[in-house]
Amino acid sequence: MRVYITTDLEGVAGVLLDQQVGVGEDHAEYQRARRLLTREVNAAVEGALAGGATEVLVDDGHAVGSNFIFDELHPKARYVMGTARPTWLPGLSEEFDATFFIGCHAMAGTQGAVRDHTMSSAAWHNMWINGKLMGEIGLWACVAGHYGVPCALVSGCAKACEEAAGLVPGIETVETKRGLSRYSAILEPAEKVQSMIRERAEQAVAKAKAIAPYRLDTPVEIRVEYNLTGQADEVTIMPGRERLDARTIAYRGADILDAMRMLF
Repeated sequence: MRVYITTDLEGVAGVLLDQQVGVGEDHAEYQRARRLLTREVNAAVEGALAGGATEVLVDDGHAVGSNFIFDELHPKARYVMGTARPTWLPGLSEEFDATFFIGCHAMAGTQGAVRDHTMSSAAWHNMWINGKLMGEIGLWACVAGHYGVPCALVSGCAKACEEAAGLVPGIETVETKRGLSRYSAILEPAEKVQSMIRERAEQAVAKAKAIAPYRLDTPVEIRVEYNLTGQADEVTIMPGRERLDARTIAYRGADILDAMRMLF
């Protein structure tokens, strides 16, 4: 049993504000958030191993991929870190049996979600994949589904968990906080969240074979509505790209990976 874990930072227990997610200058609150993320990752690894995983690969997926506190990571997993990556979710393949998403946020425009956005608060307004409005959870699920790998666990705010459950029936979820607004929430204690992640990760491994991968019909279209017309103006139109209106570009490919190559 091989498990692939990808991560973000906005959905981690206790994370709410810009200074906690590395926006702007380095801040002591970002260093605390890194430690909380690292502990949630370790909990997910421990749970996966307890559930029977023989190999765990963890992707540091927030920003430029240097958020984990490396010397505090669980010694029985391997880790993907750093930027300028050749593929989305590097290292994921058909050889894996389950994926976990740790520290997730809901898609842009989700009322009551903590730090809701899709890829970039500054640039992206909405994203559709094959006509379905999605966020980063959906994008991760589509890439995993391309390889035939089911999404078995998501942790994040209540709205992120709802989003995941609506996409993947049977997925395990861990609610880290319940949003009151974009930047405020009722928070679950960090140790409680870590314990829940450990417990649900073990359960997720046990039930992974019963969860269907999220598979897309092909070819695939990713449609991005940008915040500003100028952001769409900057996209070079070429085969595989079409400008649909002042702020919206369609990116098309034979499958999800091809469409993402057109996008990124």
